[in-house]
Amino acid sequence: MRLVLVDHGGERIRGDSARFAARSPEWAECTFREVGVAKLSLMAARLLDESEGRFSWRYQYSSFGPARRGGGYDVFSCSDDLDEAPPAHFEDISNVMCECFYVGHVHCIPPVISLHSRRRAAKAAHSDGGAPRPRVHASRR
Repeated sequence: MRLVLVDHGGERIRGDSARFAARSPEWAECTFREVGVAKLSLMAARLLDESEGRFSWRYQYSSFGPARRGGGYDVFSCSDDLDEAPPAHFEDISNVMCECFYVGHVHCIPPVISLHSRRRAAKAAHSDGGAPRPRVHASRR
């Protein structure tokens, strides 16, 4: 199955599984086993984000996206006869809207950076020989 991911509420094509998942053994195994569209959509969003350097995100699938724009991807499935179409064919939003089927929405949740890891990063920056930054206190009125 070939999936195309589009910015939710926008017209920007973010990825085509023929490009970003083509060399993934995990993707190949799941498409061979005919895993459900929800699981494939979640995997496609994760593989796309990882190919662009975004790691440790969490994802939620739903049949329809929220009313507000952004925050994830609208997922479209290509018909079987378009599985072999060149990736450039789906760079145009009109081709995606006319020739693919809307299958759902993937909401992307950024990783949470704990306070503990922020403190470690600050200590590491100070231990590099730099002078500690002075604390700035807000005046009370």
